[in-house]
Amino acid sequence: MNATLKTLLVSTAFAALSFVALPHGAFAQPGPIRDAGSKIRGDAYWPGRAAARHFESARHYAEDVQTYLAKAPQPEPSVVKDIKTELGHYLDEGKKHLVTMKKDFASDKETVSAIEAIEKELAAAIDHNKAMIECCEREKFEKIAAMDCCTDLVKQLDKVHKDHVALMQKLTKKYAAPSPKK
Repeated sequence: MNATLKTLLVSTAFAALSFVALPHGAFAQPGPIRDAGSKIRGDAYWPGRAAARHFESARHYAEDVQTYLAKAPQPEPSVVKDIKTELGHYLDEGKKHLVTMKKDFASDKETVSAIEAIEKELAAAIDHNKAMIECCEREKFEKIAAMDCCTDLVKQLDKVHKDHVALMQKLTKKYAAPSPKK
């Protein structure tokens, strides 16, 4: 038997024995997440990160719409349709993630209260978005009214985003992983 074949057989045998000898728990996935605190440790709490991303995207999108409305004599119907779809998507997805957060933190009344306050702010932003879309869809376009609606939307989304970021910073500190003991 040549040296290469011998090495290959020995390596294969060693790998097979190692696999059999290792405890099966070494290959298991981590156990289920037990509480919101264990979910939020670090920057890994997905509903919070996703909501922040959707609120920030909505804010940027609304700013782009504001710029578009300022420059266009009248918005194109296809553009209004895109705005309605995309901006509505960001707002709806952010709302869904807030609902998930409220469930995850159901035992933390202070956090639930903060989430509910953000939900109210988001509802106001959704109303501003609807008003802006209505202004843009009118047969007789009124630029000033549309710009006012857009400005209100941007301001409201700024508030939603700012308050959500503050909540996430507070939660990250509140549920920080314990320091390893030395």
